[in-house]
Parts: sequence; structure tokens; C-alpha cells
Amino acid sequence: MKTISRFWMMNTILLSTMTTGVTGQTTDGSQPHVMDVEAKVKAVTVYRGRASVTRQGVIPLKAGVSELRFLLLPESIQPQTLQARVSGGAHVLEVQYDQVSMSEITTPETAQLDAVIKTLESNQDQLSRQIQVIQFQENFLSQVGIRATNDATDRGGTSNLDLDAVREQFAFVTDEQIKLLEKRGELETEMKKIQADLRDAMTRRQTIAGSSGLMRLAIVTLEATEAGDNTIDLTYLVTNATWQPTYNVRAASDGSSVTIEYDAMLNQRTGEDWNGVTMTLSTAQPTMAANPPRLQPWYVDVQQKNSSSPRNKSRELMAVEGGGLTGSPVADEYSGFGYDAEVAGEGPAVSYRLPRPVTVKTNIAKQQRSRIANIQTSGEFIHLALPALTESVYIRGELTNSSEYQLLPGPVSIFVDQDFVGPTQLDSIAPGGAIQMFFGIDPSITITRTLLEKKTSKTGLLGGGLKTTYDYRIVVENGAGKAILLEIWDRTPVSRSDRITVDLVNLSHPLAQDTEYVQEQRPQGLLKWSLGIPSEARGANALVLKYGVRINRAKDVKMTPLPD
Repeated sequence: MKTISRFWMMNTILLSTMTTGVTGQTTDGSQPHVMDVEAKVKAVTVYRGRASVTRQGVIPLKAGVSELRFLLLPESIQPQTLQARVSGGAHVLEVQYDQVSMSEITTPETAQLDAVIKTLESNQDQLSRQIQVIQFQENFLSQVGIRATNDATDRGGTSNLDLDAVREQFAFVTDEQIKLLEKRGELETEMKKIQADLRDAMTRRQTIAGSSGLMRLAIVTLEATEAGDNTIDLTYLVTNATWQPTYNVRAASDGSSVTIEYDAMLNQRTGEDWNGVTMTLSTAQPTMAANPPRLQPWYVDVQQKNSSSPRNKSRELMAVEGGGLTGSPVADEYSGFGYDAEVAGEGPAVSYRLPRPVTVKTNIAKQQRSRIANIQTSGEFIHLALPALTESVYIRGELTNSSEYQLLPGPVSIFVDQDFVGPTQLDSIAPGGAIQMFFGIDPSITITRTLLEKKTSKTGLLGGGLKTTYDYRIVVENGAGKAILLEIWDRTPVSRSDRITVDLVNLSHPLAQDTEYVQEQRPQGLLKWSLGIPSEARGANALVLKYGVRINRAKDVKMTPLPD
């Protein structure tokens, strides 16, 4: 096989003529110095659906014009995004993109993989033959056993039957079959491993070649004023890469502390591995279109007899909306600063620079989790009860985003101590913003709601009206061993007619008076009590809350059904 360096030395003129805009000559007619660059992926910025990849290499340049070839670019590359930067006394003249059939070229990596594949295929063939030999031996022993059985049968009841010899024959056959069975099991296990390694090597080989069987390369032409080492970066966008925020929230059962584990779920199928790279996660949305789309006028008119059908009109409307504001690339409006990961950006997008090297393999079905930050916070824990719906009492945490991070929308797994409580969803939370989150059910707090009486009676001197009375009792018992703050929610009917009145009466405890409740929830018939429940509130000392509802209307008013 030809090595990569020999290939390029023999085919410099051929590939130069294949590359659009590359003449293969300098301005004075001499050939540029051609080098194959071995540049590893050093930095990756992952967006939603794309990634910006930077390869870096230190190149010993000669004075004059050089042509550097970056090989094995991934199949998911967007060629028009290629750009190069060089340090030292050199500057980039142009960057070109080309594709070469993999059948025409062998790189050190593909040569190594081809050798591995050849060795594995040879080992597979050898194991297959050994297994066939064992199967032949097993068949032979089976025939020996059958022969011994037939002989013993023929001699049965005669003096020629030698029982010891028969036993020895059967013991021999059995021992040999066990040995062969164990040997075949070992070979089949080894065969499975070789087949798995072979599939992996062939997948790696196919990944390098891509589904098209082409090798992609970038050709960077630059000019150096003097000889010396120069660092060159090649950057490009790739598709099939993304990240999503996800969280674990861990609270101590006594409410003393809460930790928010802010993680990123990474996944990439770009066709190249990212090994030990400097990684940045960004909420920006890179787009190939630098200009916004044009919003076309939207006309309406009186429909004519021969006008286009409503179906066609719908298509026209969709085209206008799709090319207008609804289809424009707008960046997510997140802002924030960093803590564990360094965060950059105060505008419509924010970037998190992870503080450690990250490795993400390509074409891995399982998403990879990487920590952005651990956020230590605290807050107030309030118990919440809705006894009209359930006797369970829930724990609600009123937390604060005490970090300098913008918490992005994402799924949350909630834990209390080491116990998984359940999943929830987090909205976008700015630094210093409030976080409301539920931490499951507290079995030590019990609440019961009882309808003491329901009756309908006549009202007025002549019985011209009707009144329906509901009287309720709510009992709360605190077995937590400490005082708690309990928020109780209930409801009353809401009248939609001036001929029906609903009154709340006989309140044993006043309703909450916070502005949000009074202005928004109370007009909807919702009842809210914010009560401190002492630690001794149980048994005979349990907290008892009572209230009544009175519904009045005229006798001739047919009202919608009331609940039992």
C-alpha cells in the first residue's frame, strides 16, 4: 500500500488541478511547498443542531508559498464555513475544499484499520475451521456411543457381555463429549468477540470514508515571510451535533440545603471523534443566511369566480409566513455569567466554556452527560394541601438561583437525600430568579376534609327563594416533629348570574391576604389559607378549620347541578 506522504508527493499536480482556483504554482512559476497536516481537533463549540470544530497543528513552514492539506474532514462538514488562521510571520492566501475517492488513497489511519480488519477476518476463519473440526469430533463420538450401545444390546444376556468394558466405553465417550463441549463454548465466545471487534473496525473504517466513499480535505494556501514553526487553526461547521440542558436537584430531607446539578446532554454524529477537546456550549443559532428573509405584502380582496382555490390561497399564506417573521433565524434570548464553567456573552446568546477536557465519540446512540456546574442554594420549604382533591400533602420549595448562570429550560430529576422523588420541567431562570419546585409528598402530615352538612331550604316570607348550605371541616395533623408552614387550597362555586349569589360564611381562620391571591385567585372562587402548624398539632390538639358556603337564588331559577 502507498503511504499518505508518498501519495501526495506523486499526485501533487493532479490534486492541484482538481481543486478549483488552485493553480499549483506561485506567482513566479515555482511549485508551492506541499504538506499534509496532521491537525487534531482541539476545540469545539456545540450549538443546537450544529457545532463549530477547530483543528490545530504546528507546522514548520518554509519561506514562500506553502500548500497545506487537512485530510479526513467529516462527512457532515459544511464546506462554505471553512476558515483558517495562522500565527507567526505568515498569512493565509486562500482556503479550498476538495473530495477524493477513498479507493484512490490510503491514510495511516485507514491503513491501520485495514490491517486490523484483515487480521480479524483471518482469525475468524481460523476459529470457524476449529469449530468445524470439533463438530466433526462430536459427531464421531456420537457414532462411537451408538456402536457401544448396539454391541451391549447384542451381547445382553450372554457370557460375552463385559459390563466393565461397556462402562469404560460410555465413560470415555461422556468425558470426551464434555471436553469438546467446553472447547466449543470457548471458541464460540472468542468468535463472538472477534465478530464484535470486526464490526467495530469496519464501522470506524466506514465512518472515515463516509457513506459516499469520499475523503474530504481542505487545502490552505499561505505565504510565510521567513522559515519557522507556525500554529495554524482550521475551523468549520458540522451538522448532526447538539446539546440539551438537564438537571438533578438534590435536597436534604431537613431542608438545610439544596444542590442543583446543571448538566449538558451531548450527542454527535458528525463522523469524527472529539477526544480531550476544549468544549464550549452555546445557545446561539449559527445560520448560513447572513441577511434576514424578506417579508412580502399580504393582500386580501373580494373573491372572483375564477380566483384560485382556498387550498392554493392557504399555500400562498404559508409561503408568506414561512419566509417572514415566523421563519427567520432568531437567537434564543438567554443571558448570564459563569461559575464552574466560564460563561461568555451578555446579549441574546450565552456560551459556557467547560473547565475540563471533554471526549465525545461520534455515532454513539447514548447521550453523554457532562457537568456544567454545581449550584448550592437554599430556600423556604412550604407544605401544600388540596384536600378537596387529595389527602396527600406536598412539599414545595421556594428556591433562588443563587448562581451567575442562566438556567435554560430542561428536564429535572428531583431527589430528597438519596431517594428519587420524580421528574419535572424547569423554565428559563435568570441569575437571582425565583425557582418554585415540588419535592414530593410528606407522609408525616395528614389532612382530611369532611362535608358536615348539605341542605337546601326555602327563604323569604313567602318561601320565594332557595338557599343551599354547605358546611365543611378540615383537620390537619402534624407528625413531622417540628412546626411547618402549610398552604391549604379549596374552592367555592362562582356565580355567573346576578340571580344567583354565593357567600362564604363562618370562617374559623382568615383567608390569605397576599396581593396575587386577592387579585387573581380569589375572584375565581379559590380559597387559600397560609397557616403555621405547630409541632404538637396532632390527636386532640390537631388544627381544625371550618367554613361554610351559602348559595341563594329565586325558586324559579333553574341552576346548574351542585356537587354532592
